[in-house]
Amino acid sequence: MRKVEIRSVHNNEELEKAYELWGNVFPEDKSFFKERLEIEEDYDNKTTWIAIVNGKLAAAVQIFPYYITFENINLKVGGIGNVATLSEFRGMGLTHTILKRQLDWMKSNGFDLSLLFAGINPFYEKLGWRTIPRYSQILRNKPELPLFDYTITKSSDGDLEEIKSLYKDFCKKFIGSRIRSSAYWENQLNRKSKFLVAKDKNEIVAYLIFQNNEGNIAIEECCYAEGHENAALSLLKETVGTHFDSVRITLPENHILSSYFQEWDAEKVVDTSSMWKVINFHGLMEKLRDVFINRIHSEMENDTILFQCGNSDALLTLKEGIIEIIKPGDSFIYNDLVKWNEKEFIEMLLEGSEGNELFPKVHYNFWGTDSF
Repeated sequence: MRKVEIRSVHNNEELEKAYELWGNVFPEDKSFFKERLEIEEDYDNKTTWIAIVNGKLAAAVQIFPYYITFENINLKVGGIGNVATLSEFRGMGLTHTILKRQLDWMKSNGFDLSLLFAGINPFYEKLGWRTIPRYSQILRNKPELPLFDYTITKSSDGDLEEIKSLYKDFCKKFIGSRIRSSAYWENQLNRKSKFLVAKDKNEIVAYLIFQNNEGNIAIEECCYAEGHENAALSLLKETVGTHFDSVRITLPENHILSSYFQEWDAEKVVDTSSMWKVINFHGLMEKLRDVFINRIHSEMENDTILFQCGNSDALLTLKEGIIEIIKPGDSFIYNDLVKWNEKEFIEMLLEGSEGNELFPKVHYNFWGTDSF
């Protein structure tokens, strides 16, 4: 008789077995997965879930909890990664079962959203994740980059405080950037990606993180101080050097490199790997209350709006400039109905739309350095 057990790992010995499983299933070896989890200074065994079949670890899935900036509030996201089953146990629905339990666990532990990066999107669509496309730009012709008066060097431990401050200020331009602790930053500096800084009179005014795979360069992160946009171009010039095959960026429209890549006729390609899911619609809408207060500038009349996302409801009441978000009871009254499917709601949340006062046009950004 087959016995299947689904749960989180109990100890480091089981976690080591999960590392071994991931190293057997994916191209990377076990050290890659161990190093990635060690970046998470608040790692908890409750976030590593496994399936044990007849006493053997057969599948494992990792949750990467983190917080993102969303204007004046923080949202809690469950990043899903390392979804893997040993070949001899495939077809048993093990990872689907794990993911279902993880969705329940995230809802019980205050998560608002979940993000994963997929190559087989239909697999995750069955559980409710929805593909939200992003756009990358690929540059294959070397642009003529002028020489600006910045000093470009490799980053060092002594640069950390300036880099942290620059990151925090720069990410105010977007929603969705990860809130990083000092320990997380220190671990990022020690990763294998290349990390350059641009200085103006010994002050760090920009930095760029990239990977170079035999001439194919992926820019993972680039922040710059206001008034020092040209420092990003200086960093790009140093990054591409004398030869490259391609440079890829996945950045929002309001990033200086995006506008230059477009000017240089970079190829625009759609990236469908990002998949999102709402974990707790009503709880999320309650958190957005303060955002809505800041976004309403005009003299809106007293109103009650029923928001529907799939099978979930939230009632927004606006009376004399005061906003409340409540969960509809057995009896309620509303003036307007706004109805979304889950994909439409996530797109509205992350992108917004022109002329929408509650969900205006915004710029979402996820740095490649934070990938899981």
